[in-house]
Amino acid sequence: MTLTKQILNGSIWSLIGNSSYQASGLIIFVILSHILTPIDFGTAALAIVFVELSNVIVRYGLVEVVVRNTKTNDDIIENSTFIATLLLGLITCFLFVILSSYLELVFDAPGLAISLQILSVVPLMQALSSTPEGILRREFKFKALAIRLLCSAVFSGAVAIYLAYHDFGFYSLIIQKVISTAILLFLVWRSVKWRPSFNASYLNLIDILKQGQPILLSSLIGKSIFRFIELIVGYFLGVAVLGHLKIASKLLDAIVQFTIKPIVDVSFSAFANLKDSPIKLEECYLNFINTAALFSFPAFIGALVIGSDIVNLIFGKQWEISGVIFSILCLGGVSASLNYFFSQLCHASHNSHIPFRIRIIEFIVIITLVSISSQFSIYYVAYANVVVATLISFIMLLILNRKFSFSVARIIKSITPSFVSALFMGGVVYICLQTSLNTFEPLIKVIVSVGVGCGVYALFYRFVFPKKTSEIILNIKKLRK
Repeated sequence: MTLTKQILNGSIWSLIGNSSYQASGLIIFVILSHILTPIDFGTAALAIVFVELSNVIVRYGLVEVVVRNTKTNDDIIENSTFIATLLLGLITCFLFVILSSYLELVFDAPGLAISLQILSVVPLMQALSSTPEGILRREFKFKALAIRLLCSAVFSGAVAIYLAYHDFGFYSLIIQKVISTAILLFLVWRSVKWRPSFNASYLNLIDILKQGQPILLSSLIGKSIFRFIELIVGYFLGVAVLGHLKIASKLLDAIVQFTIKPIVDVSFSAFANLKDSPIKLEECYLNFINTAALFSFPAFIGALVIGSDIVNLIFGKQWEISGVIFSILCLGGVSASLNYFFSQLCHASHNSHIPFRIRIIEFIVIITLVSISSQFSIYYVAYANVVVATLISFIMLLILNRKFSFSVARIIKSITPSFVSALFMGGVVYICLQTSLNTFEPLIKVIVSVGVGCGVYALFYRFVFPKKTSEIILNIKKLRK
């Protein structure tokens, strides 16, 4: 199978896996929000924050190290990675148990200690799954990854709903996380033939950790950015406002997972295969951002227009503020479609220090702006996030030109059709909402708006950019041969 077909198949299966995972997660989230109390959600969310951060540390960027290892005739990299992540998982598991009681006192959150003790097995399971996951990604076996995501989401979600209905409270969310991780671990090992031999030396372990360190630091700072924003908003604007921000962020993440993430997941493997061919690497990058823009731009701009109606329909009028926040955050969608691929390109080409330095800049700027804007309103905080995302996009374009010799003009040209078509679509939907759809019921309004938006976007793209449309159709035909 050619690399192009591997990318296509990988994108499709990654889309299926991420879409099913996000869709089921969103449905489960909505159902549980009508059963559990804010205290239940808060306790579980606080505990799971530590798990998510520990996951970054345990993986240590070594999944990406395995993916970009093209010398598959020996398993030194795989064995070293497995041992390194296993040791990190054991250490993290031990720290969870030891520090759980102290963390409960510090955060004044009853139930946090027992939650962390239950969750202490999660870092270990995540460590055990890192190496086989990297092998599957390197071999473009995204079908197996998609199946494990789907199975874990559906089964663990069903258990969580059952437990919540039977008054298990926040334990239902904690147990859901443990079951989900266990299923992911079991299925990923079933999908690979490789087995560890524990023949790695001390020097191999040190070398592996050095390779993964820049990726770890970049990822850790990225995770910390969102956590610090939540802390600042909660401190200055209160827990209720933080709840509204969480809902808006959840919906924004759903768009990213449905439209961008499936393509991003495949891009690292593709970039790693083409890192020694600059011309092909640029073409590959352009194809990725063009494909992502084709789907993400109309999704973000459409959500910008009907975001409030979507939130009111799903969560109710009490979450109306979240709808406004969601719409503002969607303004950064164009930047997101570009930013996600940049880190993958750098990591795959052994330039992990670049996204790390950019993350440092982003961290300083966003924390400063959020600290200032949170003195006024949550809406200013949302706008601050959009401003920073746009700024980072300009920096990345500059680096793509100077470091990788990519043409900025070609990048802009490749996404222009999707951007212009999405803007026109957004304008038409907005006019419809202000006139003919203004008196419709929320459900009918959203359904009709989505239908009109999809139709207008497709037709406008087809007739205003016929050459681009022909290229897309031709590429699809080539891939089917």
